[in-house]
Amino acid sequence: MAINIIPVKSLEDPRLAPYRNLRERTLRGESVFIAEGRLVTERLLDSSFETESLLTSTDAAEVFSPDFAVKIGSRPVYTLPRKENLSQIAGFPFHQGVLALGRRKSLPDFPEAMTAWGSAPGTWIVLPNATKPDNLGLVFRSAAALGASGVVLGERCCDPFSRRALRVSMGGVLQVPVIQARNLRREILRLRETGHLCFYATLLDADATPLSNIRTRPAQIAVLFGNEYSGLDPEDATLCNRKVTIPMAPGVDSLNLGVSVGIFLYVLSRVPIS
Repeated sequence: MAINIIPVKSLEDPRLAPYRNLRERTLRGESVFIAEGRLVTERLLDSSFETESLLTSTDAAEVFSPDFAVKIGSRPVYTLPRKENLSQIAGFPFHQGVLALGRRKSLPDFPEAMTAWGSAPGTWIVLPNATKPDNLGLVFRSAAALGASGVVLGERCCDPFSRRALRVSMGGVLQVPVIQARNLRREILRLRETGHLCFYATLLDADATPLSNIRTRPAQIAVLFGNEYSGLDPEDATLCNRKVTIPMAPGVDSLNLGVSVGIFLYVLSRVPIS
């Protein structure tokens, strides 16, 4: 398939504006986001998100393999004369060959996502206050690898479509349904009233059930994870049906958020549904 290659001779070309000065732009509040590198770009092309264009250089021809070309289709591919021009446009050292411009879309709230999901079994990751893009990216990477139904973000969470979160997730943000709560606590209460979704609070607590002691589980569960530094807010924990913990060695009181999510998803996927 022939790629729609558009040579760009000037770094001031207005068509490059969405890719410009990325280090200084958070892109939160904008209608677009940037995928970096071939892997994340491919996952963008494979996702339900619209890809508006790609940006590469004429000496980065390795990104145009036949299988990649098929995925790119007729989308415009802007090419700069040299690889170093990509760094000049992006505003930071960039050596991954290709950037892509994705368009954000409206994200459902938690009840909307559950209505769309229906009665099928599922495990939802709920993050009231994940504020570090690296941690959020690792959560999505674990969620994608271990089959989470979706990741629910509270109002205080950082942007999952930030460059850092997307990169660390290895495109997992584009593979796992993203749910944006408008009022997370109110939405949890509303879903609890239906009786179809069981909420687990993850925390260090003497009354919490060790994860390895869970023998059966409901078909649909939502697991709440707190901030790495402050843990799960007590008010959020009181909204849950059950408290669960990962026992740790003496002197250790936390795990990386993405690691914790991975452990819970792995174990719960092997627990029989009651």
